[in-house]
Amino acid sequence: MEKHFTATAYILFSDKVLLLFHPKLQKWLPPGGHLEENETPPEGAKREVLEETGLEIDWVMQENLWIERWNAKSIERPYLCLLENIPAHGNKPEHQHIDFIYLAKPIGGKLIEDPLLRWFSLQEVLDLKSDKEIFLETQETISHIYKSLSLQFTS
Repeated sequence: MEKHFTATAYILFSDKVLLLFHPKLQKWLPPGGHLEENETPPEGAKREVLEETGLEIDWVMQENLWIERWNAKSIERPYLCLLENIPAHGNKPEHQHIDFIYLAKPIGGKLIEDPLLRWFSLQEVLDLKSDKEIFLETQETISHIYKSLSLQFTS
């Protein structure tokens, strides 16, 4: 099956997470999309976030080791990687996404005013109907971010 590389960012601010409503899927998702040629996953996630939300972001770092040498340099490590099955749609055949998923915080830009773009509290995310309004794995990921990691959200 054909595979595409994608990158996604959960943007955290003031105890909330930013989600966008995907019209084709009819679900709330974090911003993200396909990587462009010669783009690293962190670069792709930042580009997609800016295009979809108007926000500039920085990462919530979770590195085990950071290397800065002439011949090798670390790039941001994803919070999670998923292999996602994407059903056929229109003339596009069924395929898979290899999704590099990051945690981020806004550092600039201006949020696009759009009813399809919204900040959610954990409870609001949990109140969405699983697999009807939001994918179950999206709810599970957000719950993990809030509960298991005890992250301090930027205010």
